[in-house]
Amino acid sequence: MKPIVEQLNTSGDAAEDVRILVQRLGGIEQFIQPHETVLIKPACNSPYPYPATTDLEVISTMVELVRTRTSHITLADSSGVLHKPTSVAFEGMGLDVLAEEMGVPLIDLDKHEWVGRHDDRATLLAEAHVTKLLDEFDRLIFLPTMRTHASGRITMALKLGMGLISMPDRQRMHRLQLEEMIAELNLYFHPDLVILDGRRCFISGGPDRGEEREPGIMLASTGRVGIDIEATRILQQYHAAQLDMPAEEVPMIRRARELGLP
Repeated sequence: MKPIVEQLNTSGDAAEDVRILVQRLGGIEQFIQPHETVLIKPACNSPYPYPATTDLEVISTMVELVRTRTSHITLADSSGVLHKPTSVAFEGMGLDVLAEEMGVPLIDLDKHEWVGRHDDRATLLAEAHVTKLLDEFDRLIFLPTMRTHASGRITMALKLGMGLISMPDRQRMHRLQLEEMIAELNLYFHPDLVILDGRRCFISGGPDRGEEREPGIMLASTGRVGIDIEATRILQQYHAAQLDMPAEEVPMIRRARELGLP
């Protein structure tokens, strides 16, 4: 069965929107068991504010929700190549201050080991070097924003995992078939919950700068493909760049569907 994609028009209160979406999917207890370890992965590609990166209110709300089930919560990411070191992105976003205020560890993945993973289903990315820290967590939560990408057309749920792999892998992917390789990258990790913030979005450029619109939409799902399809359709309503095709035929999405990814 395909994962359900929940969608709502923003109330103007991002925290309340997140809580409503999680409740519609069955509540946080459906995703997190007591005392489990949870990794929350925001979009921290650059030091620029939302929608280039995840809104701090969305991050803090997710931390608060997860904290009702477990205290073992970590925030982590690796920034884009143009915004290294990752601490620059954390500081520019204000994520370092938020993490300290909330008492949550904030990890720069570039400072940790990358381990090779193989998947025979991949034809372009048969090996990826993924952060070893994934082995330490029971649950993974993705918090992407709604954005176009100058090279990859879209950067939302499927592309958020780029921050979980090594920089040499990311550079190689950008030189080759980026969109299809991003889809195959998703074979190497499986988020339990995705909250995609489309209150504001980029309809051109991206990932760090772009022409903005305000769809006023937030989405939630347990799957990456379905939520990216719905978000792409919203971007298309604003005539977003490079998206003049059915959402299912966007190369990243098409390859992910071929692989049977949720």
